[in-house]
Amino acid sequence: MSLGAQRHAGALENHVQRQIEHSRMFFWHRVRWSAVAGYLPEDRDFTLVDVGAGAGLLGAFMARDRPRGRNMFVETLPALERHLESEYGLASNAGRGDSYATAEFVALLDVLEHQRDDRAFLGDLVSRMRPGALLMIMVPAHMRLWSRWDVNLGHHRRYDRSVLRGATADLPVRVIEMSYLFPEMLPLGVVRRLRRPAGSGSDEAAFPDLSRGVNDALFAVGTATLRLRRWWPAGTSLFAVLERN
Repeated sequence: MSLGAQRHAGALENHVQRQIEHSRMFFWHRVRWSAVAGYLPEDRDFTLVDVGAGAGLLGAFMARDRPRGRNMFVETLPALERHLESEYGLASNAGRGDSYATAEFVALLDVLEHQRDDRAFLGDLVSRMRPGALLMIMVPAHMRLWSRWDVNLGHHRRYDRSVLRGATADLPVRVIEMSYLFPEMLPLGVVRRLRRPAGSGSDEAAFPDLSRGVNDALFAVGTATLRLRRWWPAGTSLFAVLERN
């Protein structure tokens, strides 16, 4: 691993570790979970594989809201993998197996932008999925919002619909949804880009500290815009759901 890659990995691991300690109730994670939860059954057993599980927040939300679901994970950062194994058990580590044949759902949440070859990564992932399984993807949106924050976290790109469709074009999948989330955050994304343009200075990768009132207000706004997501022409994140043919 190059020095630059090591620095990006370190920044990413610190960023995700802070989620464990600080950000479980951060509005952004709660809204992201709401998007995913809309596709998960409430009244029966199912299995979900969380690829690039990070701090394991998806598993925590599942335990709270979808207790009949079995959460499995894949995580390549050793410290976080150990944390997840201690939290959910060795048997939940899907990275130790060769396929996701039992999983009806696979989540890839803010992971694809870290892959240098996103097409190859998606191709390998889809090949492991069973027919009829759903792949839920979330990625940062719009290269015009690129900032030092993306650089520090080791992102290779931000996406719009056409770029993500291009990355999935040759795969045996059917697009069920491809929607922008967090349109209300676009002005803040522009401010972040203008204040700390890529290539100058450093940027703080962690989510900001918010008062409970501000956090709850942003969650309420995010929940409202989530319901109307198929209408938004832009947002700071892009959410896609693909069905394996």
